[in-house]
Amino acid sequence: MRSLLLIALALIAMKEVRPQTTISVEQYSYMGLGNASLLTPVAHYENKHNWYAEARYNYEDINTFSLYAGRTFSGHDDLSWSLTPMVGGMAGKLKGGSFGLNSACTFRKFGFSSQAQYSVSADTQNDNFFYNWSELYYQPVRWIYTGIALQHTRAYATTALLNPGILLGFSYNQWSFPLYSFNPFAVERYFVLGINWEWRAKRQQHNAVSPVLSKSD
Repeated sequence: MRSLLLIALALIAMKEVRPQTTISVEQYSYMGLGNASLLTPVAHYENKHNWYAEARYNYEDINTFSLYAGRTFSGHDDLSWSLTPMVGGMAGKLKGGSFGLNSACTFRKFGFSSQAQYSVSADTQNDNFFYNWSELYYQPVRWIYTGIALQHTRAYATTALLNPGILLGFSYNQWSFPLYSFNPFAVERYFVLGINWEWRAKRQQHNAVSPVLSKSD
Protein backbone atom coordinates (compact mmCIF):
# COMPACT_ATOMS: atom_id res chain seq x y z
CA MET A 1 0.00 0.00 0.00
CA ARG A 2 2.81 2.39 0.87
CA SER A 3 4.53 1.76 -2.48
CA LEU A 4 1.33 2.39 -4.44
CA LEU A 5 0.79 5.66 -2.54
CA LEU A 6 4.31 6.82 -3.45
CA ILE A 7 3.70 5.99 -7.12
CA ALA A 8 0.34 7.81 -7.10
CA LEU A 9 1.87 10.95 -5.55
CA ALA A 10 4.66 10.89 -8.14
CA LEU A 11 2.13 10.66 -10.99
CA ILE A 12 0.10 13.58 -9.62
CA ALA A 13 3.20 15.75 -9.37
CA MET A 14 4.22 14.87 -12.94
CA LYS A 15 0.73 15.59 -14.27
CA GLU A 16 0.68 19.09 -12.79
CA VAL A 17 3.95 20.09 -14.45
CA ARG A 18 3.02 19.47 -18.10
CA PRO A 19 -0.01 18.25 -20.09
CA GLN A 20 0.08 14.48 -20.32
CA THR A 21 0.22 12.37 -23.45
CA THR A 22 1.14 8.96 -22.01
CA ILE A 23 0.76 7.41 -18.58
CA SER A 24 1.45 3.77 -17.76
CA VAL A 25 1.66 1.73 -14.58
CA GLU A 26 3.36 -1.65 -14.28
CA GLN A 27 3.17 -4.07 -11.37
CA TYR A 28 5.65 -6.95 -11.31
CA SER A 29 5.61 -9.83 -8.85
CA TYR A 30 8.79 -11.90 -8.35
CA MET A 31 8.18 -15.51 -7.31
CA GLY A 32 10.38 -18.52 -6.60
CA LEU A 33 13.42 -16.77 -5.15
CA GLY A 34 13.18 -18.60 -1.83
CA ASN A 35 11.42 -15.61 -0.27
CA ALA A 36 7.91 -14.22 -0.13
CA SER A 37 6.63 -12.71 -3.37
CA LEU A 38 8.22 -9.31 -4.05
CA LEU A 39 6.07 -6.60 -5.64
CA THR A 40 7.76 -4.01 -7.84
CA PRO A 41 5.52 -1.17 -9.10
CA VAL A 42 6.82 1.11 -11.87
CA ALA A 43 5.08 4.20 -13.29
CA HIS A 44 5.90 6.06 -16.53
CA TYR A 45 4.84 9.48 -17.74
CA GLU A 46 5.60 11.33 -20.98
CA ASN A 47 4.17 14.63 -22.20
CA LYS A 48 3.55 15.91 -25.72
CA HIS A 49 7.03 17.48 -25.83
CA ASN A 50 8.68 14.08 -25.19
CA TRP A 51 9.80 14.92 -21.65
CA TYR A 52 9.77 11.72 -19.65
CA ALA A 53 9.58 10.70 -15.98
CA GLU A 54 9.62 7.32 -14.27
CA ALA A 55 9.00 6.27 -10.66
CA ARG A 56 9.91 2.88 -9.16
CA TYR A 57 9.68 1.05 -5.85
CA ASN A 58 11.57 -2.10 -4.81
CA TYR A 59 13.43 -1.94 -8.14
CA GLU A 60 17.01 -0.94 -7.32
CA ASP A 61 16.72 -2.54 -3.86
CA ILE A 62 14.05 -3.59 -1.36
CA ASN A 63 12.28 -0.64 0.31
CA THR A 64 13.90 1.80 -2.12
CA PHE A 65 12.02 4.51 -4.03
CA SER A 66 13.56 6.01 -7.18
CA LEU A 67 12.54 8.80 -9.51
CA TYR A 68 13.99 9.46 -12.98
CA ALA A 69 13.62 12.23 -15.56
CA GLY A 70 14.75 12.44 -19.16
CA ARG A 71 13.70 13.06 -22.74
CA THR A 72 12.68 10.68 -25.52
CA PHE A 73 14.11 10.78 -29.04
CA SER A 74 12.32 8.67 -31.62
CA GLY A 75 11.92 7.96 -35.32
CA HIS A 76 9.36 6.21 -37.47
CA ASP A 77 9.66 4.41 -40.78
CA ASP A 78 9.68 0.70 -41.53
CA LEU A 79 11.75 0.53 -38.36
CA SER A 80 10.37 2.49 -35.40
CA TRP A 81 12.73 3.32 -32.54
CA SER A 82 13.01 5.36 -29.35
CA LEU A 83 15.83 6.30 -26.98
CA THR A 84 15.27 7.86 -23.55
CA PRO A 85 18.38 8.90 -21.58
CA MET A 86 17.54 9.56 -17.92
CA VAL A 87 19.05 10.73 -14.66
CA GLY A 88 17.55 9.96 -11.27
CA GLY A 89 17.90 9.55 -7.54
CA MET A 90 17.18 6.81 -4.99
CA ALA A 91 15.95 7.03 -1.40
CA GLY A 92 15.25 4.40 1.23
CA LYS A 93 17.41 1.36 1.91
CA LEU A 94 19.64 2.36 -1.05
CA LYS A 95 20.44 6.06 -1.37
CA GLY A 96 22.26 7.69 -4.25
CA GLY A 97 22.04 8.64 -7.90
CA SER A 98 21.52 6.74 -11.12
CA PHE A 99 21.92 7.15 -14.87
CA GLY A 100 19.72 5.17 -17.23
CA LEU A 101 18.83 4.56 -20.86
CA ASN A 102 15.53 3.12 -22.06
CA SER A 103 15.50 1.97 -25.67
CA ALA A 104 13.02 0.19 -27.90
CA CYS A 105 12.50 -0.63 -31.55
CA THR A 106 9.90 -2.47 -33.61
CA PHE A 107 10.01 -3.90 -37.11
CA ARG A 108 6.84 -5.49 -38.42
CA LYS A 109 5.92 -8.15 -35.84
CA PHE A 110 9.27 -8.12 -34.06
CA GLY A 111 10.35 -5.88 -31.22
CA PHE A 112 13.27 -5.24 -28.91
CA SER A 113 13.43 -3.27 -25.68
CA SER A 114 16.13 -2.56 -23.14
CA GLN A 115 16.31 -0.76 -19.81
CA ALA A 116 19.84 -0.12 -18.58
CA GLN A 117 21.18 1.83 -15.62
CA TYR A 118 24.29 2.51 -13.59
CA SER A 119 23.56 3.36 -9.96
CA VAL A 120 25.93 4.98 -7.47
CA SER A 121 25.39 4.58 -3.72
CA ALA A 122 25.76 7.60 -1.44
CA ASP A 123 26.90 5.33 1.42
CA THR A 124 29.49 2.95 0.06
CA GLN A 125 31.15 2.26 -3.28
CA ASN A 126 30.52 -1.45 -2.77
CA ASP A 127 26.79 -0.86 -3.45
CA ASN A 128 27.39 0.61 -6.91
CA PHE A 129 26.03 -1.57 -9.71
CA PHE A 130 25.15 -1.85 -13.39
CA TYR A 131 21.83 -3.46 -14.37
CA ASN A 132 20.13 -4.17 -17.69
CA TRP A 133 16.87 -5.88 -18.58
CA SER A 134 16.53 -6.65 -22.32
CA GLU A 135 14.02 -8.61 -24.31
CA LEU A 136 13.36 -9.64 -27.89
CA TYR A 137 9.80 -10.61 -28.77
CA TYR A 138 7.57 -11.70 -31.64
CA GLN A 139 3.91 -10.65 -31.78
CA PRO A 140 2.07 -12.80 -34.37
CA VAL A 141 -1.33 -11.30 -33.48
CA ARG A 142 -2.37 -8.31 -31.42
CA TRP A 143 -3.32 -10.22 -28.27
CA ILE A 144 -0.29 -12.49 -27.74
CA TYR A 145 3.50 -12.16 -27.86
CA THR A 146 6.44 -14.37 -26.96
CA GLY A 147 10.19 -14.07 -26.84
CA ILE A 148 13.36 -14.18 -24.78
CA ALA A 149 14.65 -11.94 -22.00
CA LEU A 150 17.96 -11.35 -20.26
CA GLN A 151 18.84 -9.71 -16.95
CA HIS A 152 22.46 -8.58 -16.65
CA THR A 153 23.72 -7.44 -13.24
CA ARG A 154 27.22 -6.42 -12.25
CA ALA A 155 27.90 -5.17 -8.75
CA TYR A 156 31.03 -3.20 -7.91
CA ALA A 157 34.24 -5.28 -8.19
CA THR A 158 32.36 -8.51 -8.99
CA THR A 159 31.80 -10.66 -12.07
CA ALA A 160 28.68 -10.22 -14.17
CA LEU A 161 25.56 -12.19 -13.29
CA LEU A 162 23.40 -13.24 -16.26
CA ASN A 163 19.84 -14.51 -15.90
CA PRO A 164 18.32 -15.61 -19.25
CA GLY A 165 14.60 -16.14 -19.52
CA ILE A 166 11.62 -16.86 -21.74
CA LEU A 167 8.56 -14.66 -22.14
CA LEU A 168 4.89 -15.26 -22.85
CA GLY A 169 2.47 -12.35 -22.75
CA PHE A 170 -1.12 -11.44 -23.49
CA SER A 171 -2.61 -8.05 -24.41
CA TYR A 172 -6.16 -6.74 -24.19
CA ASN A 173 -6.95 -3.11 -25.02
CA GLN A 174 -4.82 -1.01 -22.63
CA TRP A 175 -3.71 -4.00 -20.55
CA SER A 176 -0.86 -6.46 -20.92
CA PHE A 177 0.00 -9.53 -18.83
CA PRO A 178 3.59 -10.75 -19.34
CA LEU A 179 4.95 -13.87 -17.65
CA TYR A 180 8.71 -14.50 -17.49
CA SER A 181 10.61 -17.61 -16.45
CA PHE A 182 14.24 -16.82 -15.67
CA ASN A 183 16.88 -19.57 -15.49
CA PRO A 184 14.09 -21.95 -16.60
CA PHE A 185 16.33 -25.04 -16.74
CA ALA A 186 18.29 -24.40 -13.54
CA VAL A 187 17.63 -24.95 -9.87
CA GLU A 188 17.73 -21.17 -9.37
CA ARG A 189 14.72 -20.61 -11.63
CA TYR A 190 12.21 -17.91 -10.74
CA PHE A 191 9.19 -16.25 -12.28
CA VAL A 192 8.08 -12.67 -12.86
CA LEU A 193 4.40 -11.89 -13.47
CA GLY A 194 3.40 -8.45 -14.73
CA ILE A 195 0.06 -6.65 -14.78
CA ASN A 196 0.50 -3.49 -16.86
CA TRP A 197 -1.80 -0.67 -17.95
CA GLU A 198 -1.16 2.18 -20.39
CA TRP A 199 -3.09 5.24 -21.47
CA ARG A 200 -1.90 7.02 -24.60
CA ALA A 201 -3.32 10.21 -26.13
CA LYS A 202 -4.91 9.45 -29.51
CA ARG A 203 -3.50 12.57 -31.13
CA GLN A 204 0.12 11.42 -30.84
CA GLN A 205 1.55 7.93 -31.21
CA HIS A 206 5.29 8.65 -31.09
CA ASN A 207 6.99 5.99 -28.98
CA ALA A 208 8.38 2.69 -30.12
CA VAL A 209 7.45 0.68 -27.05
CA SER A 210 7.54 -2.97 -26.13
CA PRO A 211 4.10 -4.33 -25.09
CA VAL A 212 5.76 -5.16 -21.78
CA LEU A 213 8.23 -2.31 -20.96
CA SER A 214 7.54 1.24 -21.78
CA LYS A 215 11.42 0.55 -20.82
CA SER A 216 10.46 2.65 -22.25
CA ASP A 217 10.31 1.34 -21.84
